[in-house]
Amino acid sequence: MDVQEIIVYVLVAASAAFLIKKFFFKRKKAGNCGTDDCGCH
Repeated sequence: MDVQEIIVYVLVAASAAFLIKKFFFKRKKAGNCGTDDCGCH
């Protein structure tokens, strides 16, 4: 295995992890605090 192949595989894995994190683990919106002060402002 070449050094270039290792670099490519690492970059592909990092980009796939970024896309999975971005699309499947969405954060809750901060504007939904309710009546108590949850410290989200």
